[in-house]
Amino acid sequence: MIGIYNRDMPFDGLASLARDSGCEDVRLPFSFYGQFAAELGWRYWLADPAFLAEHTADLVRTHERLADETSRDCLRQLVQFRVGRQDRYGAFTHPHDAQYFNDLTLPALPKRPLHYLDGGAYNGDTLVELCAKAEVAEAWLFEPDTANFAKLTQTVRSKRLPGLCLPLALSDRYTLLRFRSGLGEAGNVAEDGDEGIATVAIDDLLAGRAVDFIKLDVEGSEVPALRGARQTLVEQRPVLALSAYHRPEDLWVLPDLIEELVPGAYQFHLRQHTHNSFDLVLYAIPKR
Repeated sequence: MIGIYNRDMPFDGLASLARDSGCEDVRLPFSFYGQFAAELGWRYWLADPAFLAEHTADLVRTHERLADETSRDCLRQLVQFRVGRQDRYGAFTHPHDAQYFNDLTLPALPKRPLHYLDGGAYNGDTLVELCAKAEVAEAWLFEPDTANFAKLTQTVRSKRLPGLCLPLALSDRYTLLRFRSGLGEAGNVAEDGDEGIATVAIDDLLAGRAVDFIKLDVEGSEVPALRGARQTLVEQRPVLALSAYHRPEDLWVLPDLIEELVPGAYQFHLRQHTHNSFDLVLYAIPKR
């Protein structure tokens, strides 16, 4: 039984190592998670394979919405991987697609200095990448983790980037929550969190100001963050890059929600950026 579960150790390599060492019955985490779900709790996309089987109709709906065969093939293989039928997907990534700023998103952006919003800005690395590819007029950078926020402000100051650093989380309204801090990129909202944080809605913060690109990597809070951006999506139609691996239902809930908020306004694409189906991104490109 392989209990390693992260984006750095591809499951197909671990399974091959076990089999090469003489193991005949190799079990990966999704094959036994259901037995220990209550004890383990939320573990990103990890779920009992039966959960995905119960949502076949939802997965089919997402499959039909995807705008290109690369995305549809990605979804098919990813689901097979998560139910334990295709180890090989563990090491798979789309080789020619940079995360966030790529041939899907960049051509859809206006030919002028950009207005960029980053939910889960971490240490500023994503803004640095964007500034290397496009001119940025203004950036709003949300990072509630104390240690990460310190790194973010240092990056923005030292590199003289056009970023407004905000020590806030994103949600559908202003409220106070508990937050698990000190986990690097993985800090998340939780009832037993060690820090208190404030949340804000994108609509309330922007209040009608232009935004061209919204990236959300907010550790499972993508749904409330999107709900808090309804007016912005309706009025501005920004390009969206949304982490789609934090919860197993992200595969259908995220495209469903965008369709609910702005029906027919976006084309959807999936791209896989690291191993074991972590860093899966749903790209929503506005129809012009």
